[in-house]
Amino acid sequence: MLRLVVAGLLLVLSFAGGLAVSASKTVTLTVDGIAMRVSTMKSRVIDIVQENGFRVDERDDLYPAADVEVRDAANIVLRRSRPLQISLDGHDSKQVWTTASTVDEALAQLAMTDTAPAAASRGSRVPLAGMALPVVSAKTVQINDGGAVRTVHLAAANVAGLLNAAGAPLLESDQVAPGAASPIVDGMQIQVTRNRIQRVTERVPLQPPAHRIEDPEMNVSRQVVEDAGSPGTQDVTFAVATVNGVETGRLPVANTVITPAREAVVRVGTKPGTDVPPVSNGSVWDAIAGCEAGGNWAINTGNGYYGGVQFDQGTWERNGGLRFAPRADLATREEQIAVAEVTRQRQGWGAWPVCSGRAGAS
Repeated sequence: MLRLVVAGLLLVLSFAGGLAVSASKTVTLTVDGIAMRVSTMKSRVIDIVQENGFRVDERDDLYPAADVEVRDAANIVLRRSRPLQISLDGHDSKQVWTTASTVDEALAQLAMTDTAPAAASRGSRVPLAGMALPVVSAKTVQINDGGAVRTVHLAAANVAGLLNAAGAPLLESDQVAPGAASPIVDGMQIQVTRNRIQRVTERVPLQPPAHRIEDPEMNVSRQVVEDAGSPGTQDVTFAVATVNGVETGRLPVANTVITPAREAVVRVGTKPGTDVPPVSNGSVWDAIAGCEAGGNWAINTGNGYYGGVQFDQGTWERNGGLRFAPRADLATREEQIAVAEVTRQRQGWGAWPVCSGRAGAS
């Protein structure tokens, strides 16, 4: 008899436990876009929501409806209402209610997608306590974007926002007038200057380095290329600055040698006493040489006058020419000008009476 009683009691307990297990369920409760998994013994939507600490007001959105009974793995969505103090272009302030979680969703819910928030960003969350939401209406403006002109009708709080809405945001070191924070007004003209610095790699010649050999028997102003060497190649990376797509400057920032250059050999003069002072009045002397000798500084026609400014031998020797060369036509342009300057100091421009006048020398 006792065995029958115990067996019956176990059967009842087992049945009750099965009912408890079958009544327990796990559902997904999403409140204002935030999802959570909750376990419950409740069946009605409203009971599950309240059990988890949320009130449901008449302006809230609840799905499924409050009295609906749900099963395991069900989804319940609660979007709580919040007040917005909304105004358009600074006028007509009024309070409205929305279940949107973000400013962008609120504007869509209020059928105001053709407006833009004046202060908040579109992604800003709307607090449950509500917020003030001033918005601006669409305006017609002209954008000159680096020379490309177009007219748009968009809503934005300021110039930077309008350019973003137009798909032409300000980047890097871009400049804009009026300034990026300027409020949008109807008929505004916006000028955008696109400043860019880009890296560009080009393959260019690599000039050969020069090995200098000093020659004490050759005049200081002279040099002779013994071996021209040969150029190599290199990849040079430039930082290229552009304004509205037009290059305004470049600087090399890196290079990689592809083919090394072969060294050049240059013999340079170091003969004492043959230093040449810096050329002054170079354009005047070139003009005189053009008049006297057709611009040929090495001319020797056999008429007794030599070089670019046609020295006779006596004038060349008296004014120090022999320290450079036996005759003027054997001296460099710079050496001839050095002797010509000494001659001018002693005789004036009258040493070249016709050609100095034509050259405008005085």
